[in-house]
Amino acid sequence: MPTKKKKTRQSGEEETKDVDDEGSEDQEPKPKKKKADVRSTKKKGRDNQKVKKKKKKKKKANEESGDELSNDSQDTDNGDNNNESKGKKKAEKLPNLIETTKKGSRRSSDKDKMPKDKKSSKDKGEEHTAGDEEGKKKKKEKKKKGSDKGDSDDETKKTKGKKKKIENYVEIYENELRNYEPEKVESYEDEYHKKKIYEVVIITGDERGAGTDANVFVTLFGDYGITPKVHLASNTEKRSRTAFERGKTDVFRIRTHNVGSLKKIRIEHDNTGLSANWFLDRVVVTDVIRPHLRFYFACNNWFSKVEGDCLFVRDLLGSMDPMDIPKYNKYIVSVFTADVKGSGTDADVFINIFGEFGDTGERRLDNDKNNFEKATEDKFTIEAPNLGKVRKITIGHNNKGSSAGWFVDKAVVDDMGNKIVYEFPMNRWFAIDEDDGKIQRDILVGGSQPTGIVYNVQVVTGNIRGAGTNSKIHIVMHGSKGQKNSGKVFLEGGKFERCLTDIFNVEIAALLSPLSRVTIGHDNDGVSAGWYCEKVVVFCPFTGIEQTFPCCKWLDEKEGDGLIERELHEMVSLRQKRQKKHPWSLWIWTSDLPSAGTDADISFQVYGDKGKSDETRLGNKTDNFEQGQVDKFMVELPDLGKLIKLRIWHEKRNPFAGWHLSKVTMMKTLTKEKYNFPCERWLDVNEDDNEVVRELSATGDFNAEPLPVIKYRVTVCTGSIGGSGTDASVFLNLIGDLGDSGNRDMVNCKNNVNKFEKGNYDEFIVESVSIGQVRRVRIGHDGKGGGCGWFLDKVIVREDGQAEAQAVEFPCNRWLDRNEDDGQIVRELVPFSDGQRLYNVDYHIAVKTGSIPGSSSDSNVFVKLYGEKGDTSKILLLVSDNNLGNYFETGRVDIFVVETYDIGKINRLLIGHTNEGMRAGWFLDSVQLMVPVHGKQYMFPSDRWLDTSEADGKTEVEIYPSETLDMEQLINYEVTVVTGDVTFAGTNAGVFIQIFGDKGKTEVLTLASRSNNYERNTTEIFKLEAKDVGKVFKIRIGHDGSGIGSGWFLETVDVKHLIMALEDGELLVELLPEEAEDLEVNTYEVCVFTGDTLGAGTDANVFINIYGENGDTGERYLKNSDNINKFERGQEDVFIITAVELGPLKKLRIRHDNSNSHSSWYLDRVEIVDTKDDTTYYFPCTRWLAVDEDDGQIARELVPVDEAFMKKDEDEDSGATLGLEQKSMSTTYTLKIKTGEKKYAGTDANVFAILFGENDDTGIINLKACKNYKNKFEQGMINEFTVEAVDLGDLETFRIGHDNSGGSSGWFLDWVEIDAPSQGQRLRFPCGRWLDKGEDDGLFVRDLYPADLQTELYMPFVPYEIKIYTSDVFGAGTDADVFTVLYGQKGVCTQQKHLCVNKRERRLYFERGAEDMFIVELEDVGDVLEKIRIGHDNKGTNPGWHLDRVEIRRQLRKGKGSETTIFPCECWLAKSEDDGQTVRELVPSDIITEKLLRDGKLKTTEVEVEDALETHMYNVSVRTGDMYGAGTDGNVYLTIYGDLGDTGERKLAKSENNKNKFERAEVDKFSIEAVDLGQVFKIHIRHDNSMIGADWNLDQVEVLDLETDEVYMFLCERWLSKKKEDRRV
Repeated sequence: MPTKKKKTRQSGEEETKDVDDEGSEDQEPKPKKKKADVRSTKKKGRDNQKVKKKKKKKKKANEESGDELSNDSQDTDNGDNNNESKGKKKAEKLPNLIETTKKGSRRSSDKDKMPKDKKSSKDKGEEHTAGDEEGKKKKKEKKKKGSDKGDSDDETKKTKGKKKKIENYVEIYENELRNYEPEKVESYEDEYHKKKIYEVVIITGDERGAGTDANVFVTLFGDYGITPKVHLASNTEKRSRTAFERGKTDVFRIRTHNVGSLKKIRIEHDNTGLSANWFLDRVVVTDVIRPHLRFYFACNNWFSKVEGDCLFVRDLLGSMDPMDIPKYNKYIVSVFTADVKGSGTDADVFINIFGEFGDTGERRLDNDKNNFEKATEDKFTIEAPNLGKVRKITIGHNNKGSSAGWFVDKAVVDDMGNKIVYEFPMNRWFAIDEDDGKIQRDILVGGSQPTGIVYNVQVVTGNIRGAGTNSKIHIVMHGSKGQKNSGKVFLEGGKFERCLTDIFNVEIAALLSPLSRVTIGHDNDGVSAGWYCEKVVVFCPFTGIEQTFPCCKWLDEKEGDGLIERELHEMVSLRQKRQKKHPWSLWIWTSDLPSAGTDADISFQVYGDKGKSDETRLGNKTDNFEQGQVDKFMVELPDLGKLIKLRIWHEKRNPFAGWHLSKVTMMKTLTKEKYNFPCERWLDVNEDDNEVVRELSATGDFNAEPLPVIKYRVTVCTGSIGGSGTDASVFLNLIGDLGDSGNRDMVNCKNNVNKFEKGNYDEFIVESVSIGQVRRVRIGHDGKGGGCGWFLDKVIVREDGQAEAQAVEFPCNRWLDRNEDDGQIVRELVPFSDGQRLYNVDYHIAVKTGSIPGSSSDSNVFVKLYGEKGDTSKILLLVSDNNLGNYFETGRVDIFVVETYDIGKINRLLIGHTNEGMRAGWFLDSVQLMVPVHGKQYMFPSDRWLDTSEADGKTEVEIYPSETLDMEQLINYEVTVVTGDVTFAGTNAGVFIQIFGDKGKTEVLTLASRSNNYERNTTEIFKLEAKDVGKVFKIRIGHDGSGIGSGWFLETVDVKHLIMALEDGELLVELLPEEAEDLEVNTYEVCVFTGDTLGAGTDANVFINIYGENGDTGERYLKNSDNINKFERGQEDVFIITAVELGPLKKLRIRHDNSNSHSSWYLDRVEIVDTKDDTTYYFPCTRWLAVDEDDGQIARELVPVDEAFMKKDEDEDSGATLGLEQKSMSTTYTLKIKTGEKKYAGTDANVFAILFGENDDTGIINLKACKNYKNKFEQGMINEFTVEAVDLGDLETFRIGHDNSGGSSGWFLDWVEIDAPSQGQRLRFPCGRWLDKGEDDGLFVRDLYPADLQTELYMPFVPYEIKIYTSDVFGAGTDADVFTVLYGQKGVCTQQKHLCVNKRERRLYFERGAEDMFIVELEDVGDVLEKIRIGHDNKGTNPGWHLDRVEIRRQLRKGKGSETTIFPCECWLAKSEDDGQTVRELVPSDIITEKLLRDGKLKTTEVEVEDALETHMYNVSVRTGDMYGAGTDGNVYLTIYGDLGDTGERKLAKSENNKNKFERAEVDKFSIEAVDLGQVFKIHIRHDNSMIGADWNLDQVEVLDLETDEVYMFLCERWLSKKKEDRRV
């Protein structure tokens, strides 16, 4: 490999390297050695050619660019060992390096003293360098541990003394990170996750004071992993501890993970209690299930802060042989404190040594003398089980004492057992106020301070009195199966006060995420040491996993169980996948010019070919960005692919903020890819081009051709309407194929001093790295100042130096004003004039402020959305859609619309505030994001403070969606409305539009904006989001007639929407069909027949909507009839309706508005004549439209029926019987509406609803007639309503609202349940929100969507027409509540159905000699009706009833027609007649079938039922138990079940042998008449718990079937009591 090039490059980079190294952190550990090692590179090159074919190309490139980093990692140890000699030779040529090299040589001279054969050592060195091979060798060596020792011994003999032989762990570690694969889910089938019970026997020694009061913990280390720390607690009460007394043996059983064969245990105590010191003799651990696995752990040592060697954590090695004494290893640790001012420390220093077989645990380095003074070496001996090869150490201090800062030169670990010396050069500060502020570091073997993996740890202190603490908190994070851990990390600098969240960034050289558990604890020091920890949240940017570990317990020796350290386990349901980020190093080189430095905060943003980073601010707290210096930062960036450009800027436009930037360098620490961004320019308002933002193009090996920097000439044209200029600050962002220019403030205008005035053309220069073809312009202003509204005509963009003809025009022609148009002050412009508004997507953002006192904010809130295709910029939420006046108030929801280009599926959002104003702090509850154009709704829970003085003090937060719901997908329509140029042409009324197409129709949409709309001779453009109706064939537009001068002269309406063309991805605009085959206007004659019943007529206003194949007529008011008084009893009213041709009619909806006192209306039928082709459609109704009649509906949907059926009715003259046909074509919905339990939840306003199905909607339904309450919608109530509709299809949305009238109109709606029996589904629409002007988001109409998880599906119901004939006998009628149950074959039955809804109906129906018809929807019991049960509840004035017969008619499954089954009865259902039964079971006698033939005639057939079931008598004997209080006075009910059906619940009323029934030890006999049940298999018996002595001890029940003489015995021998046994009756 060419060395020459290397040398020449070196001189260029020399100075910078040296400067850099003092402050260098993890990335460039020893660049100097690297240079000293130039010659070996040649050698290595040859060596590597064999080994590393793959890496060769990359290296060559690196070598040429002078990038000395890529080989650095393989080479560090090598440089340490054997390059000194060469280093000295080189040194004359490299003057700048002399000093450092000397330092290096001094450091290693002690090793060089050993006599070595130089050549062999050189070869050794090379062997080390061949990193890959080395790594593989080491892995093999791990397998042959046995031979390992032999190896090193031979070597020792050779070299007389200790030989250093170290694997290159740095590389192994970095490879692990590079090959990290997230999707390896831990399999819980693994042995480790099977639980196991171990018996732990602890023998406390027999010494004075051997017992302890502290909490003792044990951790088991085995082949499969490591268990969590287990607290050995005696089951007695906390302070009367008896465990661990002198000379005692304690036995514990612990249930924990299966770790296989035990290697060692760690046993410790937490040093609490009065006498914590403990002398442990030995421990025995047995696997309870396999007792032969018994491990003995000898200890014979003190666990104490003061006795013995002052350890209270020990690792004990075990063996199966009790006599065996395992061998421990000794590690001698030497720590060298540097010779720097103030380098010594008085804090407690801890070290943890990590090896391939585990770690030593935290050990405090302490001996008799005063340790860690300036320029000293301190030696310590650590005894521990053999760790194998040492990998890394963690060293740090706990920041105690007055001068805790500590500067460490290096640490040396001498492994006595394996005879290896490991050196850890550091040369860094361990101090809160020096260097990077760390007091704890991970150092890998070979002195590399590696790329740590950053863990973001949030510790939340609970909201309980006294929750905070002054103790030092520490945390240990454990990897999967506990095999790797972070060691103890001291969380320094946190507050740990009540209700606050402390955030720490912990850097550890180990990849642990996802963590299996976290240990958190404190040192129990300080005044109020107790601490209440709510939870710990750990986020690892490298893996993108955020885990939550709830605690919610005290860590206090005086509270609860007295523990001061806890193991926390993850609540997996709260785990979040976030964006992954990788660590990068960022070096910023300020030029060495006079006053080049700045005190401003610098921000930067990086662009790569896979996207862009966020804007990141680099603080300027210490003296960063000073003249001629290099500042180094660690930044976490997402995967951006190859870097393209970097934008860097500062906000300060004041004179002293100017900054001259030389260049920026970025390096990805894992892959060592490096990019240079040369700048050499001022960022200063007084220098160069007066800009404080620069875009730099990436150079380096990865970018062969950096993109050019281009000046874009931007002309901003302000409109010439009155008041169109603005004084606000305008910003602009150019967006192109290769990225964007970022928001640039339009300050330096080239041609006008007063910018953005009416009619101005202002020119600006935007300098940016080429963004390719400019596709959009985002332009806006900050909305500050008095006349900040701005009418922007257009923006023209061209590259500087190009011809005018090349310029791209971005028309706008709209206001950017909060009070005009749609109120937006930021717009995205596209270079099309046609259908301009269709290219942007509306994001509806609902921001909910919490309900905690003080949670409102006066600050400006901004939001930024991140999607798959890009992100928006930060958007200030200034203009809300629901205009509550004051935004972000407690408990309210503000809705904003952000219009921007389509950024794809949203994966997260950033929301925050600018922290301005008196009360800036803000409690954000949640954000809901709706994107109708994608059909998606995202929920972002936040539930946190954004306040500098609350929780973690952040004012912005990134949130990820907790759930993504599908909503109806809409598309954008652009509607242009031209009002004519005629006197009084304008209108102030509310205008609405409805669009019809071949796929359906949209809802009725309001056309309105913030400006004054519909003035004479204006053109207005509206953007609507509505259902995609396919090809549009007509629109309906109208107004509501409100306001003064509502008449309106409409010129034209244009509707456009986008169709995606496939060829070139260009977007087309579809205009409305002026040329489509015109649908003609048709006239319909509507004849309305009012029924001939008492009170049938109505005085209310009647509305009709007719539906055909081609849409509908819209709701028309039936105003002018041929009769003066419309809709009177028995009268026919004729109306004429003109509408666009509807095609064949499908249905009609007719309703009245219930507006007058006499508004109940009995509608017989509607006939419609289509005058064009002279067809008549019959729509029978024969029902009430009344709040207090029938089912209470005042709107009906009617379907046309065949003439034959109508004719048949007229022949029979029996009144229409078409209810069944109508019912089977319509769907009945039962609405249950639950008002919330909150205070003032009820409403007095008029509530209405609309059901939207996939085919159609019901129109507005006024919820007037509640089935169960007169006063509707009161707090906590569930109101039921019935709605009938035809052919809606599956329900998609439910809209509910009120008219905001009445005294207290605010309403808190909990949920709505809609049951559609004929579709067999029950849907739950959750709401849980206010419909109130003064609460939540101020809306009082809401769209609810069904919750999929709460949808119940069941067998669809079918309609039955039940006709009941009451006999013509004296007193035959009844007012009781009649019910019926239908049975099919094999005991299939329907639910019990009450035929009357209310008292009034009960009085009306079932009169003597009457025939009553009911249409009910019940379960489908199959083709054959075996029997029915009919009965009543015996209530009312005259309950006795003589029933003649029951006829049940059902529709045929195939073909048109029906079948009627006749059930004769002809007997009493009365307590006082016959046998006193009020329930009868009936069997069928005849079946009549009617079928519609092809020629339109009806054919009727009648058959007798052959093998009907017989009626049986059942004798029932009930024996009451023989114990005190066994009898009951309650009413007893019995149901008998057989394989052919059941009897239904019968009351055991009249005992045949006892007057007082169910007394102690008595037998009562009853008889029950029922249709044959077949084999009886169970009974159900209960009492109603009424009267005083209701408790009943039932012994047994015997059932005798008199016809077959079979006896069935049922033993009970239990209490039926609310108070005894299982409390069931």
